[in-house]
Amino acid sequence: MTWDWLISLGLVVYGAALVALSVRILMKRRPVGGTLAWLLFVYTLPVLGIFFYLLFGERYLGHIRAERAKRQFQFYSLWLRRILRTQSNLYPLKPLLRPVMELTRSSIGMPALTGGQWALFDRADGLFENLKDDIDQAQMTIFLEFYILDDQGQVLNILAALAAAAKRGVKVYLMLDSVGSHRFLRSRRCQRLTAAGVDILDVLHANLLRMTLRRQDLRQHRKLIAIDNRIAYTGSMNLADPAFFNAKLGVGPWVDIMVRLQGDIARLIQGTLIFDWEMETGVRLEGHLAAPTFSDTNPPLMQLLPSGPALDEDILLQVLLTAIHNARHRIVLTSPYFVPDESLLQALKSAGKRGLEVIVIVPFKNNSKLAQYAGRSFYEELLLAGVTIRRFTDGLLHTKTVIVDDHLVLIGSVNLDMRSIWLNFEATLVVDDAAFCAQMRAITDDYSLRSEQVLLSDWHQRPFYQRLLENLAQLASPLL
Repeated sequence: MTWDWLISLGLVVYGAALVALSVRILMKRRPVGGTLAWLLFVYTLPVLGIFFYLLFGERYLGHIRAERAKRQFQFYSLWLRRILRTQSNLYPLKPLLRPVMELTRSSIGMPALTGGQWALFDRADGLFENLKDDIDQAQMTIFLEFYILDDQGQVLNILAALAAAAKRGVKVYLMLDSVGSHRFLRSRRCQRLTAAGVDILDVLHANLLRMTLRRQDLRQHRKLIAIDNRIAYTGSMNLADPAFFNAKLGVGPWVDIMVRLQGDIARLIQGTLIFDWEMETGVRLEGHLAAPTFSDTNPPLMQLLPSGPALDEDILLQVLLTAIHNARHRIVLTSPYFVPDESLLQALKSAGKRGLEVIVIVPFKNNSKLAQYAGRSFYEELLLAGVTIRRFTDGLLHTKTVIVDDHLVLIGSVNLDMRSIWLNFEATLVVDDAAFCAQMRAITDDYSLRSEQVLLSDWHQRPFYQRLLENLAQLASPLL
């Protein structure tokens, strides 16, 4: 009798928990696909579904980080507003901003800045050589933030340069994601770098004991460097030598792109890195902040778009949709993990049906089978809408870019999946400049030459088991 009573009580408690959790999921007002996917997950996996939702269903930073982020945002918002006010006073006739930059400025207060110099690197050798030279010439501060640090190959030269910079009195701040860089963070080389004077931060520390205090799969995915408020780097590449990184996976070398920047935009990137350091440590490095000088009113026009749980949660998706809907001639997208949500999918289909040239370039082989199969589940409807899909066969294409017409480029760390758009801390550089766009198009044209086109007739011939795997993986696509 006692056992029957306990079982009945347990069923009542479990039923009440299901109802309460279902109401909570519905009240979050996510995209319909994500809501349905979580409801299906919770109801088809008894107890386990509830457990996983509590761990991964909402993007809470944890009480301490959330409160710290609120206080920080007030301070940095004032800093950005002062920059915008100075810009307005200096240039009453502000440069014409297209919709994407207007959206970013109005949503998070990030100014669009003119002038400066840039250089694109689609080969690791030239990038590492330039970065080492810049580190060797640093005088005051070096900030670096990466998802992965893989201490092999040419990366060893960078680490040695950072240690040397710290020893000569340069303040070196190195932020690494706890999951992506877990091996390095626990290595002796990391300890030696710390002993040399480099401040190394284990960002968003993953800990099983803290699983109920903070969502554990929120990741710091940005790839940013700022040196002396005058030089910055951003793009898709981790601090890893593609000749060595994940060489045993059988997907070929990782193919990335980075951009080196000089001018006012470097100061905003350093400000973002300072924001990230404070969010993790509570220490405000206000002395390393510097406002733009507005000394150049010539092209290119650039804007930084940081995104993540501490900022406007919808801004990144809104920017992507705005860029696509405002295209008039051509859209080229590159992404290693292409798993669009419904709104992004419909925007691409709409562009294809409007007669625009829409090209999506993805890797033929991928290190994430789930993302690969989920992404393939969207190919047929995109092909039917007139979208061209090309699969890169010369390695794992890791470049993340959106090129619109002959002027607008989005370049950074953002994958075209809901994890990047909704969960991760990401950074995107928005560039409105014909010369920058032309060089980016030359790089993506080279990617196209090293790719094979997916033809609808051939795609229809793929085996049944692949279709089944794709459709099963698509069920998880809103959660990826």
